[in-house]
Amino acid sequence: MSWKLIKSIQEKETDLRLILPFGLNLKLGDVIGVGKNGDFTLEGTANSILVPGLISTRTEQPAKVNLYNQSGSKTHVEFRGAGTASGLFPGLPSADAGVDISFGSADEWVLALTGRSLKSLQNINNFRRPILDAYRWNVWKEDWALVTSLATVDKMTLLASRTSDTKVALSLSAPIVPNAPAEVKLTAGATIVATSAQITQCITSDPIVAFCSAIRVRDSWWSGPTIKTLDRAQVEKNATEASDGEFWEDVDVLE
Repeated sequence: MSWKLIKSIQEKETDLRLILPFGLNLKLGDVIGVGKNGDFTLEGTANSILVPGLISTRTEQPAKVNLYNQSGSKTHVEFRGAGTASGLFPGLPSADAGVDISFGSADEWVLALTGRSLKSLQNINNFRRPILDAYRWNVWKEDWALVTSLATVDKMTLLASRTSDTKVALSLSAPIVPNAPAEVKLTAGATIVATSAQITQCITSDPIVAFCSAIRVRDSWWSGPTIKTLDRAQVEKNATEASDGEFWEDVDVLE
């Protein structure tokens, strides 16, 4: 998955970003690295690398929500009832309801999810000094980030094109009401039955941690592990007094 695609979904759908690789079971307070392709690597937890007991949570969104969105005017989604042949792949079986999707160019996408709930860390600034101290002891790396929010979904269907003029046909195994919302239809036991080209996909009917936010310390706060005592005191004082914008930045600034 490209950075362009990751950013497109994040900016259009939510302030959180996709967790890649799909299925990586992150938890609040996890410590991660980010690869050049946008994939995360789990490095440890704040409790194991920093100070035990720092992690406390709050529920930002107690009510679950459903979401549907798609990119660009060239992306077309057409639902078809049981017994209706696919307009993109006429030879496919038509007993079940289905969906025909066409993408006009690369990095276009369709996202449907149900039952999204959000949890976030509280007292994030309590992590400032422990991170700087861990860096001085050579147990924290400059490009590591702290997972601060997570979104769990009950069901999700994400399809994205890798090339232009890509066509996809889905079969829906669960019963659906004709006037049901798009996100309910697209997550009704969706299975890909035909594609004209390789695509990026994540289809799940089980709960999954799908989105997150993560922050890292800005480069200006890093100093050598042999820093003198007086200098160290000054750094810690400034770290406490600095605004969030002066101290933290989004993990994806590393792209």
